[in-house]
Amino acid sequence: MNRARHIEGSGTAPASWERWLRRNVACRPLDAWVAADARLVVVAPHPDDEVLGCGGLLAMHCERGGEALVVGATDGEASHGATENPHRLAATRARERRTGLRALSYIGPVIRFGLPDGGVRGVEATLARRLEALLHPGDVVACTWRLDGHPDHEAVGQCVRRACRERALRCLEAPVWMWHWASPPAPASSAEDAPWAHLAGLELDERARARKARALAAHRSQLTARSTSSGAVLGPEIRARAAWSCEYFFSDEA
Repeated sequence: MNRARHIEGSGTAPASWERWLRRNVACRPLDAWVAADARLVVVAPHPDDEVLGCGGLLAMHCERGGEALVVGATDGEASHGATENPHRLAATRARERRTGLRALSYIGPVIRFGLPDGGVRGVEATLARRLEALLHPGDVVACTWRLDGHPDHEAVGQCVRRACRERALRCLEAPVWMWHWASPPAPASSAEDAPWAHLAGLELDERARARKARALAAHRSQLTARSTSSGAVLGPEIRARAAWSCEYFFSDEA
């Protein structure tokens, strides 16, 4: 595993991960992740992370009538740097998120914390305070992995994991960018590299996979080139990973 966690270039080929995952990581049914009567709380660092990390999980839980809540840590206003007005981009991304969530059968509210895009690490106390007011006993909370490589993803993962441990809630940490900068571990890989023993998958049914694809397609601002000299935020590799038949989570209960 690349300890530097740099997100650059085309990254590790999705097919390499798929081969390793099929051989080494078990996929489990929906009930093994979240009970039908539990509330699933999804904490996304940016709009689209709820789709990339756990769009299938959210779709399958909502389709069976399960209760869910989506929380947006930031509005994703900095994804295009200086090439786009941040207020206008935040509004665009909010519309894309609503469209994407409808594709996932989620019709509930989105709780927007409005934390600075790219600066969540500096306001973790605020994030923790806001989460404390939202989490209920029995919740299952999904977030990005605490070592995912993007500073906002890591800050959200660390904060959510702490909050879940304090309240004895189940926390599901979804790798999003890890698949890009990391490589499949060798058979003798040390557990210090990543908690591979705590990684397991959710097998997505065909409806969930189709809904996830439609949800991701709604995020057009992230799928089109940002400028003549800069490509899309979500390149072909991450789109290929989003089409996998399983979603994967690190969890203490995996």
